[in-house]
Amino acid sequence: MLQSREIPPELTGERLHGEGLDDAGLRAWFADEQDGYANIVGDAGSSLAGGGTGGGTGEDDRFHAFEHLGNRRFACCLALGAAQGDEFEALTGRVGRFVAIEPGRSFWQDRIAGAPADYRAPTLRGAIDLPDGACDIAGSFGVLHHIPNVSEVLCEVARVLAPGAPFLVREPIVSLGDFRAPRPGLTRNERGIPHRLMDAMLADAGFAVRAKSFAVFPGLDRIARSVGMAAGANGVWDHRGFVRLDAAVSRLMAWNVRYWRPRLWHKAAPSMGYWVAERQMPA
Repeated sequence: MLQSREIPPELTGERLHGEGLDDAGLRAWFADEQDGYANIVGDAGSSLAGGGTGGGTGEDDRFHAFEHLGNRRFACCLALGAAQGDEFEALTGRVGRFVAIEPGRSFWQDRIAGAPADYRAPTLRGAIDLPDGACDIAGSFGVLHHIPNVSEVLCEVARVLAPGAPFLVREPIVSLGDFRAPRPGLTRNERGIPHRLMDAMLADAGFAVRAKSFAVFPGLDRIARSVGMAAGANGVWDHRGFVRLDAAVSRLMAWNVRYWRPRLWHKAAPSMGYWVAERQMPA
């Protein structure tokens, strides 16, 4: 186990690994990550599965994120790291078109959730070829922890969103282990994002957080499966009762949330965060 003096601030959550890279550093990062998740799960899986922490793409996304939208309809949705668009099925019939930013070209298609989809490859620094305020909703589900310059990308998302537009985010809030060594099932550079750093980066980008919640309490899904609880393609994460239970336990144990979790008792805390943010009027 690493001694405290050996733990870099990127592992403790004081700084975010990857922030502040120059163009050469970004190129090296993305060379490592290019199609990394697609190579792990193949074409059968989504590229937004949350870094091995469980949850996502099922009833949990509806409960923690989409239900905050009410019955609103949207003209254009920006889908970061869209993969084949599974996470956006909850918006079926409510979006005019999607602009999907997705590096894995094997995922590209012409529709998401029944609406036309314009797939585009990401740019080096995250610039999006859209005018200011072009979209009225955006979603990023388990994507940002693969990206080095998160704060820069959040600012670009804010630019292309109209004032009042919602931005739905789901990210692992744990370190995902020591990224300096190979980790089975994870790409080379992915790491979780400390939830307080995410709060600060969203605020700096021009967002107000309207709802924030925690999810994915470790081991709870295994217990549920052992007693026969399963529903849908995503197992217990499609079971509304289980999602509510997980949310309640995660809320109860939120006091124990920390980024670097070397001790057994550190792990008794939720590992996923959800944010429902709103684009504020630019200054």
